[in-house]
Amino acid sequence: MNALSSAHKASILVRPVLCVLRCVLVSSLFLFAQNAAAASDDIIAQASDINVSGVSLERYVLPLTAAELSDLANTWQGHLSGSLEEFVSLNSQLEGVSEAQASALRNQIAENSEVQVVIAENYQLVLDSWSSKGGSVEETQPHQQYLKALSAATLRATDIRTLASLAWSWLGSKDGGLGLLVQVLVFVVALIILLFVARFVRRLAARGLDRVPSMSRLLKSFVLTVVYWITVALGLMIALGIAGVNVTPLFAVFGGLSFILGFALQDTLGNLASGLMIMVLKPFDTGDYIEISGASGTVDAMSVVSTQIRTFDNQYIVVPNSKIWGDVITNVSAAKTRRVDLVFGIAYSDNAPAAVEVLKEMVAADSRCMTDPAPEIFVGELGDSSVNLFCRPWVATEDYWDVYWGLTGAVKERFDKEGISIPFPQRDVHLIPVEN
Repeated sequence: MNALSSAHKASILVRPVLCVLRCVLVSSLFLFAQNAAAASDDIIAQASDINVSGVSLERYVLPLTAAELSDLANTWQGHLSGSLEEFVSLNSQLEGVSEAQASALRNQIAENSEVQVVIAENYQLVLDSWSSKGGSVEETQPHQQYLKALSAATLRATDIRTLASLAWSWLGSKDGGLGLLVQVLVFVVALIILLFVARFVRRLAARGLDRVPSMSRLLKSFVLTVVYWITVALGLMIALGIAGVNVTPLFAVFGGLSFILGFALQDTLGNLASGLMIMVLKPFDTGDYIEISGASGTVDAMSVVSTQIRTFDNQYIVVPNSKIWGDVITNVSAAKTRRVDLVFGIAYSDNAPAAVEVLKEMVAADSRCMTDPAPEIFVGELGDSSVNLFCRPWVATEDYWDVYWGLTGAVKERFDKEGISIPFPQRDVHLIPVEN
């Protein structure tokens, strides 16, 4: 009984405390709601002020709901309508007044037009925010049509001299022609500085890549080109931002274009992948003599999609990289030394050992022919019309053709002096008499 009575007494004491706390909590919530409503009303009042700046209005519309923005759009429509009424009144006063009075009225019309532009921009800002927060096209379309019709009607209601005055005022204003000229000059100066910066970054990248001896010249050229154009692209975005251009929509455009181009340029992307594989794995480099896809010549240049080859007769052949990577690649210039394979035919009646000694003497006398590896000169084949002598000296790769053509001509002259003949194809015909 004592325990129950103690609990009962405690509950009697706690109940008033809980009631007080509940009242305090309800009062706090009520005051918070009142303050929030007051704050919302204050923001709406600030956003409805005709003198509010666009930057401030952009902040004020952030917490507003779609319903509040609908009312705010009607408010700004009223501001614009009132400004238009004043514009019409000023234009109607131009009739039958003196030149001095007309000039003063045109100045007022110019000031009114500037105010209209600011009001229209703020009006459009409210409409954009309303649309982004759930405003339907049916709700916002009347406002958009009103703005569009207002622009055309204002031009039609203005006389020629007033339009000229407005145009002149626009050219000299900071928000008009003068501001546009400043933006263009800023963009041009930023673009010039950007090109210098891009070249400087490319030089720094070139110095860093020079420390990587295993990297091919093709890959270095590609990396430097990529670095240069990435710097230009980023700098161009910064320059446009400095000039006051909103670059955010450009990223959306680039994203859509990349998706479309991915399908349209499948073959080009294949060439790009093949070009990257060639640059990384280095089957050849610029200046190398190669044989690929039925073409042969010196590699002059290479891009990410094609390779340019110059033949001996100075023709330029452009081969897609996918054709190169999918075919057999013969790099003649890859090794520092090459073996020259020459074949000289002599008559069966000539002294073959003597001819071999002549060839050994001539090869030994040519400083371009290497002694290590030693040249190989021997009787290699008994042909239909000649005894074929194989002459195989080793030379530096850059001396290959000089030795090939030079030694061929020198051997012909030496064989003529030594009385060694170089026969042409011939056939012996034996006539067998037939007995009757």
